[in-house]
Amino acid sequence: MSKKENHLKNFTLIAILLIIISIGYPFGVNYFFSDWTKSGTFGDTYGALNALFSGLALAGVIVTILIQKQELQNQRVELELQRNEMKETRKEFLMNRTTSLVYNQLNRFEKYIENFNFDTNMEKLKGDEAITFLDKNLYEVYQGIDKSDEQFKKEKKTAIIKLLKLYNPNESNITEFAQNIYNTVEVLQRLIFKSNLEIEELNDLKNLFFVNIGFVKMGVIERISKIQEDELEFMEPEDYIENGFSVEQSYRFSRARIFLKPVIEFSNLRIKEENFEEEKRKWESRKGNLG
Repeated sequence: MSKKENHLKNFTLIAILLIIISIGYPFGVNYFFSDWTKSGTFGDTYGALNALFSGLALAGVIVTILIQKQELQNQRVELELQRNEMKETRKEFLMNRTTSLVYNQLNRFEKYIENFNFDTNMEKLKGDEAITFLDKNLYEVYQGIDKSDEQFKKEKKTAIIKLLKLYNPNESNITEFAQNIYNTVEVLQRLIFKSNLEIEELNDLKNLFFVNIGFVKMGVIERISKIQEDELEFMEPEDYIENGFSVEQSYRFSRARIFLKPVIEFSNLRIKEENFEEEKRKWESRKGNLG
């Protein structure tokens, strides 16, 4: 039974009791004072009963006000709980929706991996086989170059040339792959920078994406992005000629690097309260410049 029904029941019982007392009061007086003259005199004291009833009525009004006040407070608490529940529900919905969109981008990325072709001059590789080959190649090429400065430069240049001999025949495939990856991460950045989620939740979503990509694939992506930077630092014009590269082949991966550099920067970014707005502005200023 609700509180409202309890109050109505109590009010009815009290009203009936008061009616019974009101009717029985004069007969009770007459019972004790059989002489109506005397009882009439005593009946003047009936006004005291009216005062009593008036006091009870006033008390009832006060009690009613207090009950209404309590009910209003309870309603406010219930409304606040409902608002909090709706807020949590909206937040949970937003988190689930954003997570779903992140997984959609991961699926897109996996499709780009599946369609990635790489020609090794000995065989044509596709998908994970191509990534595995490039990962193994990176390890072999850059193994053990922690030596003196001149020796380091020499071996670094040798490593770059080996990579260029692998990359140059696949320049168009690599550039297409880089652009697809950029577009995928661009959507992820839009989700991150346009979302109303908490900072830690945004970091969790970003990390979810890149952890699922895996460090092997990211390592390959980073090396492809860095090859032109290494070229500019270590290669001389005569190095291209000596190794059979044409002028047109010089710095061929500039476009791939343009697409992959922001991907790598975003993967390494730790979003914080103090840098969120700045990173958002950087993303907004860059997003329309590539395509």
